[in-house]
Amino acid sequence: MGIKANKIKDNILQYSYLIFVMLCMSFFIILEKSPPVTIQDDVVCCDSWQDPSGNQTSIDKLGKGNVTLSMDTSKLELSGRAFCFKTVDTLVTVYADDKKIYDFHPVQSKVMGKSYGMYVHTVYIPSETKELRMEIEPVFDGGTGTVRDAMLEDSGKYMSNTYKNGLAPFVRSILTLLIGLFFIVIAIGGGILSRFAGIDFMSFGLMCFLLGFTGLNDTYVLQIITQNPALIRFLTYICLMFLPYPALAFFASAAGVRHSKLLNLMAIASICNFVLSVTLTVLGISDYYYMVNVSHVIIGIDFIACLYMVGHAMVKHKIRAELVRSLIVGLLFCISGALIDIINYHVSARGSYTTYSRIGVILFMLIMGYYLLKEQIRTLKLKQEEDRIYIRETTEAFAKIIDMKDTYTNGHSSRVAKYTAMLAKELGYDEETVEKYYRIALLHDIGKVGIPKEVLNKPGRLTEEEYELIKSHAEKGYDALKDISIMPELAIGAGSHHERPDGKGYPKGLKGDEIPRVAQIIAVADCFDAMYSDRPYRKCLPFDKVVATIREISGTQLTEDVVEAFLRLVEKGELR
Repeated sequence: MGIKANKIKDNILQYSYLIFVMLCMSFFIILEKSPPVTIQDDVVCCDSWQDPSGNQTSIDKLGKGNVTLSMDTSKLELSGRAFCFKTVDTLVTVYADDKKIYDFHPVQSKVMGKSYGMYVHTVYIPSETKELRMEIEPVFDGGTGTVRDAMLEDSGKYMSNTYKNGLAPFVRSILTLLIGLFFIVIAIGGGILSRFAGIDFMSFGLMCFLLGFTGLNDTYVLQIITQNPALIRFLTYICLMFLPYPALAFFASAAGVRHSKLLNLMAIASICNFVLSVTLTVLGISDYYYMVNVSHVIIGIDFIACLYMVGHAMVKHKIRAELVRSLIVGLLFCISGALIDIINYHVSARGSYTTYSRIGVILFMLIMGYYLLKEQIRTLKLKQEEDRIYIRETTEAFAKIIDMKDTYTNGHSSRVAKYTAMLAKELGYDEETVEKYYRIALLHDIGKVGIPKEVLNKPGRLTEEEYELIKSHAEKGYDALKDISIMPELAIGAGSHHERPDGKGYPKGLKGDEIPRVAQIIAVADCFDAMYSDRPYRKCLPFDKVVATIREISGTQLTEDVVEAFLRLVEKGELR
């Protein structure tokens, strides 16, 4: 009872956490509209900039605080070109010959914070412009403005290149997100199998979803599509706040640690981080930009806890070898990607510094996803095998009860089932069907439980009334098994195994192909065992006489092709 209560408690926490995260993200998507931006008709662009003192400077390497740069465009061909650039948390005003032509100062609600994330700008420049001037202001006091990929180019071409450059990381992030949704659906739709496997599919799916959405923030593609980069950045902060719990829950399940207090503490820490970050940002005391450091610290602690649990499980041999290999290979990809990005950061002054880290995470997700799918399939097969064994043992137990009722036919049901399986195999049926027919044959005489013992075991000839009572076992068997929906053929086997191809059988007088196939096979097996076993009124018949009799009644009392299969088994020496 305690284990069941813990499972219910664990499931409630998982689903509540998922619903809370989704509601938070949905609420802010609905709440926030695209920020208004003042953009005038024409735009500017340039390569060589000068500061107010006349010193040449690079727009890619700005100093702290507000910066004003200018560029001589008198010798440049501006017709058909635009000043295109990207910014990160930087406010920009562009002037053409002292005339303001572009002003990017997005107005955001307090709940979004000051950070707007990344934005792509295309500013059209009057062809007669002699000087282009930019006033650059970082969003955060004391910060450094960030302007990337500034160039004088056709705006359509620039946007097309931005899409192309961001497409690969965008696809990687979408793939991660879809992997997450896939496993969330598996967890919701196959919760029993997930718990049976011991792996927390819900947490793995939520972890992938949050990581996938976080990756979308650095692609520019989603920002361009939505025209609301501030919302994308804000939702990214939320994903980082909620990431620690599902990550820890997944690794805890992989390590075989259930209902850990650490999981509850991590869930509380994540939610408190979210509430505190939103509150401080709305009150203007801090901002998500600064509070993300808290998320990083929690994620760091979470990572250490995950490594500890997995390492402890490996030492105690509580974790499967295949899972260990998957975790180690996946984590090596993540660490390798991070190391490459660190080297890239110190060697290159441009580009993304998280590309290989994200590729490492994608590979980790794919490796773990592949393992989890294999585990789900293995678990499903194991459960099916357990169900098969349970059904077989149950039917065998019932068959023994049936045979106990009739002293002279002890073992009859199991022998008929064995012969039925042999005949079905000889007729070319697959292993699953052979197994099913075996189970059906085990219970073919279950209706005899409703027949008085003195009638079943009567040593002399039966009266007409007693014979009719014996014949009723077919209908009684059908009535007893007809409501078993998992295998409806059970009732068919019990109710039709005394039907004959010539239509003179009972209880319905079916003929030829009207008789269900399994009943045709059981009839031959039953007939063979009945003649080749001792009965209350006679001893068993000689084997050759039994075979000759079965050959003789083929086509009238027994189905021809089933009899032919029986005779082939006799010729092979498999029936004796």
